[in-house]
Amino acid sequence: MRATDPRPDGAAPALSAAAELPAPARPGRAADPLAARVAAGVLISLFSVGLALVEAFLVPLRVGTVPLPICVLLGVAGNVVLTKLAVRQTGSVVVGVLQPVLWLLVVVVLSLPRAEGDLIVPGSATGLVFLFAGAVAGAYGVASEITRRAGAAARTRR
Repeated sequence: MRATDPRPDGAAPALSAAAELPAPARPGRAADPLAARVAAGVLISLFSVGLALVEAFLVPLRVGTVPLPICVLLGVAGNVVLTKLAVRQTGSVVVGVLQPVLWLLVVVVLSLPRAEGDLIVPGSATGLVFLFAGAVAGAYGVASEITRRAGAAARTRR
């Protein structure tokens, strides 16, 4: 038995259950490991590019002679959701801005005619609404995350 050990039998002091468990990490916060945040940003960016490709190929979708603008709904929802997801998972607004920029880059490239005359995103009403609504939705997603963060920072300063 050591002189500094408070227990008379010399046994090691037992730790409480709360002291043994690490504090739970909140996902998507700055306390996350850098590698996990980088991986989340890369995966969300890849998903944004893939979604832009799928949406662009859905622009000329028709049922008979009637255009079916499902690409517009996917573009709006995808840009808002992926932007918010990117900011919340990585903790960086810059990564959130990257999502609509990547989407717009893919869609604009696919709206340019190829040398063979192929055109994925035509200049039809559906194509133009798709480009405009997707870009506006991406800007909305970024702006809403910036104001959400500013509001949270203002509440913590009070």
